[in-house]
Amino acid sequence: MAVSGQWNLHYSWGCSGSYVQVGITFNSNGTFSIPSQNLSGRWIQSDGMILWQFNTSKTSYGGNLAGNAMVGIMSTFTGSNGCWYAIRAGSTIMLAEERKAKFDAAGEEVK
Repeated sequence: MAVSGQWNLHYSWGCSGSYVQVGITFNSNGTFSIPSQNLSGRWIQSDGMILWQFNTSKTSYGGNLAGNAMVGIMSTFTGSNGCWYAIRAGSTIMLAEERKAKFDAAGEEVK
């Protein structure tokens, strides 16, 4: 799977569940940029795994790549850690259809 191209990165320092979204571009020469935050760095991908590090710090993001999605963790290595996921720009995202419950939260059959 080629990583090169534009992605929407969602990150949460502390894995709080509150995510910031930014655009990130992975270039085929192994560099990346986040123009809205004036950040750049280098990335590598192998066997469904991805790792990238910023030029201005040791902050690193590592994770799994599957199709048009990535998910992983990140660290500054100075005390801040977090969670992230990314979706390839232009990918169609559909909400799962809400299913009618066959069983309630207590495990009883719904009548």
